[in-house]
Amino acid sequence: MKKILLPILILAIGISGFLYLKQTKPEKEPVDVPEQAWVVDIIPVELATLSPTITLYGRVETPRQATLRTPTLSLTANTEVVKLKVLEGQQVRKGQVLVQLDDKDSRLNLQQRQADINDIQAQIDIEKQRHNTNLASIKNEEKLLSLRKSQVSRAAKLEKKKMASQSTLDDARQAVEQQKLAVNRQRLEIKSHKARLAQLKAKLNRAIASRDMAKLEIARTQIKAPFSGMIANVLISVGDRVRSSDPLIELYDTNALEIRAQIPSRYQDIVLSSLAKKQTLQAGAKVYDTMLQLDLNRVSGQINKANGGIDGLFAVTKGEKVLRLGQFLNLSLTLPSQAEVIALPFEAVYGTNRIYKLVDERMESLIINSVGEQVTPDGKSQILIQSDDLKAEDKIIITQLPNAMDGLKVIVNNGI
Repeated sequence: MKKILLPILILAIGISGFLYLKQTKPEKEPVDVPEQAWVVDIIPVELATLSPTITLYGRVETPRQATLRTPTLSLTANTEVVKLKVLEGQQVRKGQVLVQLDDKDSRLNLQQRQADINDIQAQIDIEKQRHNTNLASIKNEEKLLSLRKSQVSRAAKLEKKKMASQSTLDDARQAVEQQKLAVNRQRLEIKSHKARLAQLKAKLNRAIASRDMAKLEIARTQIKAPFSGMIANVLISVGDRVRSSDPLIELYDTNALEIRAQIPSRYQDIVLSSLAKKQTLQAGAKVYDTMLQLDLNRVSGQINKANGGIDGLFAVTKGEKVLRLGQFLNLSLTLPSQAEVIALPFEAVYGTNRIYKLVDERMESLIINSVGEQVTPDGKSQILIQSDDLKAEDKIIITQLPNAMDGLKVIVNNGI
């Protein structure tokens, strides 16, 4: 029994001792961990009437861009480039000769057409002389006919008196008939003069038209600038043989350059309303060291299916000489002024439409409406916003925090 009870007694004593020590141990004081606060900068809300600007991305283009091609020549299927008088990037003036094509065939054709004209003009002169001769001859022929008739009368009288034979009378009558035919032929020549002359004049007009076409072909062998501008591309070189309608040179009018830039959907109502009211919306851009001045001239006639944006077309009013076709640039479009607008640094905005204001040392989020941007006199960019939940006494947190959330405790750094 001692062997059984002794271990049990020892175990009971140990458990009792453990429970006593646990109940009599000293209690620890709870540690109070203070809530972490983040240091931020704030600015007060200042409502003002401002003219917002928006940044657009544009591309230089022009409605006056031409591709000069080989003209259609009647005598040859292709021709040779004899002279090339311009290079890519050169400024040219209206009417300036850019390319000279081989014109030997065209000049020979012109000589033939001129010879045809000379021939027909000679025929007209001959016809007029013949007509004058016929007018003079018809009187003599009519007098001769009258004499022939008199001879018939005398022969008839003599034949009755048996003083002339019947054959003499017949010969006289035959002479009258032959003379009548001669007079009729002469009268027909005179009567048909106008028709023959009109026919020759028609041939002359046709020959003149052919001559003028030949001159036009020679003129077309000189490829001239249709307007003043800049050579964008040269597609040929001297010695090339080109066919009808082959492209030769591309050029564009530097005085008709414009900037196409897509206007975001949220600003379309303001822009379209301003254009409808005939308000001039101005924009600016910097290219190298040159400041461009632009006016919004019109908007495109269709909306881009991909993003729903509408393109604005800006006329360049100053600085167009530094632009090149196809060039990309950033525009700053100034919108009409708006009331109750707040200017904030971009660091104050989270995402695209959320800011935080300071309420009892904690952050409180607000959804805002962005109306554009502005550049301060010292060159800094600010975002312009509107919100019905902001008042003049509110404080906006402008420090960007990676863990920003509603209720986050903050400490003001600038003491405003």
